Amino acid sequence: MSTNRMAVFLAISMVATGCGDRTGPVEEVEAMVSVTTVAVRRQPVERAITAVGTLQPVARILVAAQEEGLVTAVHVREGDRVTAGTVVVELDDREVLAELAEARANLEEAATGWHRVESLHATGLASAQELDAAVARQRVGAARVDALETRLSFTRITAPVAGVVTAREVEVGDLASPRAPLLELASGRGLLLRVPVSELEVVRLKTGDAAEVSVDALPDLLLEGTIQRIFPAADSVSRQVTVELAVAETPPDVRYGFLARAHLVLERIPDAVLVPETALQRGAKGEAFVWIVEDDAARMREVAVGHRFEGQAVVAAGLAEGELVVLEGVARLRDGIAVTTRPASQGAAS
Repeated sequence: MSTNRMAVFLAISMVATGCGDRTGPVEEVEAMVSVTTVAVRRQPVERAITAVGTLQPVARILVAAQEEGLVTAVHVREGDRVTAGTVVVELDDREVLAELAEARANLEEAATGWHRVESLHATGLASAQELDAAVARQRVGAARVDALETRLSFTRITAPVAGVVTAREVEVGDLASPRAPLLELASGRGLLLRVPVSELEVVRLKTGDAAEVSVDALPDLLLEGTIQRIFPAADSVSRQVTVELAVAETPPDVRYGFLARAHLVLERIPDAVLVPETALQRGAKGEAFVWIVEDDAARMREVAVGHRFEGQAVVAAGLAEGELVVLEGVARLRDGIAVTTRPASQGAAS
């Protein structure tokens, strides 16, 4: 019986001794954790957004007829440049010309009668009432001529401003209706770009801010734009505000209606403290922290995080330039554990 007890004792001693031998090296490995680090740096950054819109002319003018009439001539096509006063469309004027000829004849007759009555009134053979009636007839005839001459001018439709024809809505033989568009002109120097911006971001923009404008159809082209107007009201559904940019210099390849993108800078920080976003951790209560290396040991450091830019986070408080922040190997860290460090690759640090 004592022999069995001795055997059990020896077996337990051997197991204990074996386990003890394995524990020593494991604790030694855990004591030195290898981590990848990056140094905290300061650099100027800017927070920007990209807003999409359609390029438009500075002014769009609809050229319309003021009188109904048959179109007898259209002198321009899309793409033609016109100057102010150029006749672009003509309407049938035969009826107006006939009425004008009749009105001029009536005016001539009224003028002759007025002179005759005026002579008779001077000799006392015509009353003042007859003279007044003759004068009135002459004035009515003159007004009728003026009205018909104005109507005749309406048959020759001119460009109100200098510009480029962007649309032609009629052809010879069409019946033009009053106030119906015949042509569309684009006028003004340069182009406009109107883009929607969130109400949360538009408050950081102001008139006069510069912006870079790219055109999807011409990816190698970069234009300079300037904010010239911020609309006073936000859309009640989308909560967005229209921002209007002037693009002064545009090459001929840039056309009205092209899709364009405005790079709008909301904020510039001249010396921001930056760390890669992958270094940021979250605590149990949602607080942000990072692991830093201090005296060859890992330390937990709570930080205040600001804006984020393309994989980098701005740290408003909690870190100083040059401190080493852990990027990889955080899973095995605890406060105060000894670590060995290796620098992060260029791609991981940026």
